[in-house]
Amino acid sequence: MKAIDDLFADELASAKAQDTGITSLKISNARLTPAQQRFNQLLERIGKLTEQLEQTRSAADAHRPTHSATLAALQLRQRELMRRMALALDERLQRKSMTAGQKRSATEILCGLCETLAAQGDAAMQALHDRHSRHSLKAKKEDEAAEMQSMVEDLLGHPMEGADQGLSPEEMLRAAMRQLDDKAAAKKEKQQARRAKRPKSARQQQAEQSELDAHSALRTVFRQLASALHPDRETDPEERRRKTELMSQANAAYDRRDLTALLHLQLQIEQADPESIGRMADDKVKALSQLLQQQLSALQQELQDLKMQLCHEFELPGHLAIVPAKLKFHLNQTRLELEEQLRHMEHDLTRVQDDTDFKRWLKEQKQLSQNEDFIDDLDVLLAGFVRRR
Repeated sequence: MKAIDDLFADELASAKAQDTGITSLKISNARLTPAQQRFNQLLERIGKLTEQLEQTRSAADAHRPTHSATLAALQLRQRELMRRMALALDERLQRKSMTAGQKRSATEILCGLCETLAAQGDAAMQALHDRHSRHSLKAKKEDEAAEMQSMVEDLLGHPMEGADQGLSPEEMLRAAMRQLDDKAAAKKEKQQARRAKRPKSARQQQAEQSELDAHSALRTVFRQLASALHPDRETDPEERRRKTELMSQANAAYDRRDLTALLHLQLQIEQADPESIGRMADDKVKALSQLLQQQLSALQQELQDLKMQLCHEFELPGHLAIVPAKLKFHLNQTRLELEEQLRHMEHDLTRVQDDTDFKRWLKEQKQLSQNEDFIDDLDVLLAGFVRRR
């Protein structure tokens, strides 16, 4: 277990530091009321979630340079081999010894390679694709854009705005999502306007009052800090700089409704003592807990967004934990798989140079393609079966 302990030494130290900060805010009365218990529970959950966010960011930041350095050279080699294969197939297609079926197979492989490389900015491969394909890459993109526009307009239920601006399919999809978001926001606004005209239920009135109490509590803490930290009242330059920095922290915490940061600042300047919250009335503690719940929800969303971003960046499976050991293992597996692919590509290039082996290789590629098509069709069939059930 020693190696694992060492691996996470920094993260454990960070966790202890975070836990100390959260503990200093907890209510420590001998007999806690339910409102005080909830306040402490929310603080503990916020502490754990903040720790998890920091560990995830630290793991990603430490992993990023290694990930880039490990895969960059292999991916460059992969592009070089794809380019050499495209050129080798181009040379083969200029000979007279191939059947019509073999030419179709070779052309299909060549165009697929060229399309991938052209998408990465290789103009020579785009030209090679267009020389062998009945449809240029530009025409294909226009067809994809037209198909995407049709799908989007079916989804929106009306002609798409800005469709005549030459958008790519990806840009069109993003524009459609914005329009859908705007449509949903407008619908929500109308619903809220209709609800505002109706008599409010007791639950709605209670929720609104709870939100007002929470905002009032946040504003009160901030105003107390602002009064104590206003730098213009200081004559000592060093003290003015210190208060300017603390006031900047308070402003940022208030903008993001970060109650724990504001309370920590109060403790830091000794504006409040650790027992002050415990002396508050339960209704005030409940208002603070409302803010903590909002802060907790924001942290949960932030962590989810960060994980999605890192899964996309590092091509991770969605279930993988973002910790150093898992990231290192996944990178090593990716490297091994890519090295294996490169060995196959180099072997394929050798086979393409041999007249007899080339035709055998083409036949194998066609069979592989048919197997992949069958698997794709089977996946679609099974998905439909599951939906029908």
